[in-house]
Amino acid sequence: MSTSKLLSVYLTLVLLLAGGAPVLAQEAAPTETPAAEPAEEAAPATDVAADDSAVEDGDAVDEEEPAEGDDAATLEEAEPTEDGAVEEKASEEEAAVEKPAAKPAEPEDPENPGAAELNRAIELKLDADDLQDLNEVVDLLDEGLSKGLDPENSDFAEEMLVATLLQRAASFSQVVLSQPIADPRRDPRWIQIRQYALTDLQRVVALDPKQSQAWLLLGRLQSLPLGSSSEARRALTQVIRLAEEAANDPEAETPEPTAIAQAYALRGAAQKDGASRLEDFNKAIELDPEKEEYLLLRAQAHRADGDGKACLADIEKAIETAPENPKAYELKALALLMLDRQEEALEAFNKASELAPELLTPYQYRSELLSQQGKVDEAIAELDKSLKLQPNNLASLLIRAQLLSENEEYEKALQDVESILKQQPALVRAHQMKAQLLNQLGRTDEAVAMLEKLIGIDPNLTELQLQLLGIYTEKQMAPEAIELATKILEAAEAAGENGAIESSDLVRRLRGDMYLYAGDHEEAIADFEKALEKNPNEPGVLNNYAWTLATSPYASVRDGKKAVELATKAAEVTEYAAPHILSTLAASYAEAGDFEQAVKRAEEAIAKADELKTLDDYDGQLEAELQCYKSGEPWRELQKLDVAGPASEADKEIAEAEKSGGEEATTTEPKADTPTPPASVDDTPARSIDF
Repeated sequence: MSTSKLLSVYLTLVLLLAGGAPVLAQEAAPTETPAAEPAEEAAPATDVAADDSAVEDGDAVDEEEPAEGDDAATLEEAEPTEDGAVEEKASEEEAAVEKPAAKPAEPEDPENPGAAELNRAIELKLDADDLQDLNEVVDLLDEGLSKGLDPENSDFAEEMLVATLLQRAASFSQVVLSQPIADPRRDPRWIQIRQYALTDLQRVVALDPKQSQAWLLLGRLQSLPLGSSSEARRALTQVIRLAEEAANDPEAETPEPTAIAQAYALRGAAQKDGASRLEDFNKAIELDPEKEEYLLLRAQAHRADGDGKACLADIEKAIETAPENPKAYELKALALLMLDRQEEALEAFNKASELAPELLTPYQYRSELLSQQGKVDEAIAELDKSLKLQPNNLASLLIRAQLLSENEEYEKALQDVESILKQQPALVRAHQMKAQLLNQLGRTDEAVAMLEKLIGIDPNLTELQLQLLGIYTEKQMAPEAIELATKILEAAEAAGENGAIESSDLVRRLRGDMYLYAGDHEEAIADFEKALEKNPNEPGVLNNYAWTLATSPYASVRDGKKAVELATKAAEVTEYAAPHILSTLAASYAEAGDFEQAVKRAEEAIAKADELKTLDDYDGQLEAELQCYKSGEPWRELQKLDVAGPASEADKEIAEAEKSGGEEATTTEPKADTPTPPASVDDTPARSIDF
């Protein structure tokens, strides 16, 4: 087909896609699609030749999930000519398809009722100069075959149909592959054109399973976003199998080594396990050693396996081949970070920005590295630069908001989060950050109201439930915290093992703390016991459990011997370096009647707090506890009444509170159905409680 005819085909397709925008004659390099955020979520994709996250995670997309788009987009690049231009154009795709010799049929032959359609198809195919002509050729051939042809003409018509479908599919594919897109769901026209190509290619391989070119195109298209990794692997495996068969058959047409290499590389990117991925990349490099994209793909696979040295070695080879590739330097920086060579990594990120100042991910990575080095202001400045290039980039806004929050610039951080929510109102991470910032700004009521509203809309938003529970606990809103924690635990239990959240133990521990704060000591002990089953060395749970057993005003709850065991274990886990745990150990010895040890540990608690310069934080309570033990009395505490002191004084205060008609309290065992009293809103927790 002539160049002018090919351009007509392209123009028709582009009008479908972009309303008249010109189609690139070569396959474009992949568009940059940075990931959400390096700091807490997945790091920005290196976008060298494969999606970094796909390689790092070690598994391909599930059957119904989109395949990794960046892998495909890079691998779609055609082979470079000597002057660096791209050869793989649709005209060459068509040239690779053998056009069967025209064999006119006799229309009057009764054995060939479809002969007229076949003859018209032959004439039109020879002069076809646009997509409409190709469509008509396909329709005529389908009609002729449907009407009936003798075996010879039927075979000829099917060969011609295969050639025409492949030619049309190549044209469709060229439009899709030359215009890679980060999120195809935003452009239904892209999806439609891709589906046209897939439909034609599926017909081709159904008619002629030995069409290696069709299988390769299928593999390439299925490797794009919204494709199927399993279908990609299947198609690319067919290419490789046909090449192996052709190698043993002198009469068979052998695919070009570069095409076979591309099939191996694409299949490697779609493999689920690291060993298969590396094996395919090795084969691709063996067949086409000058292709730097394949070296970078293998480098990413080494990085996913944690092999920084092998990763760096492949990157260095790729840079020798393509010294102006900015993504190679970005990946080099990531490899250097694996080897803890931070300054060299910073230089590599700088080189990437020098080669491609418009590339966002080096700014984001550089920001993360600087923040890890404690240079928060410089890290924020890097994100300022990236946002000048792309003001609405969600990743940059999220990272900057986090850094501004760490820098206690809460108002500025909140502005970034509001900008994010304008673009993505349903982004849970942004809502979490907004609630956190409102709380840090002292606007806790707004944070709580916002989280409660969102949870009311969607009760399954576990991340927001946990955040709200954290605020309730921090503000010592015991009834609200207990109710929410109970809902979370009940939902996890109802969902079974598959639905259990990883933080169930933390939720149970927080509920135990709130039961303790509310004075429901038996309920607190039950939660502490359950929490210790999975985390027997958790010092916070050990400490709070021991404190409850040692200081509860309820005789049925107290157990000095067990309190000493738990507190001793907590002290050992923390290497006797936590003043409040030493204080709990002292209280436990006092309850067990060993006041000599109680005094010793209380003095150690004071000395350690003084050493850490935190003694003032305890507001004189550590000294009061020491005097209590010196006088031979154990310590008692009931947080719901804000009562704490020597046992004789505390019992008297509780009795007076009961007489005055205040909150229900008793020094006897609490009843199981006793309602939870209102919690104090005092922001200062008791000194030995680990919230």
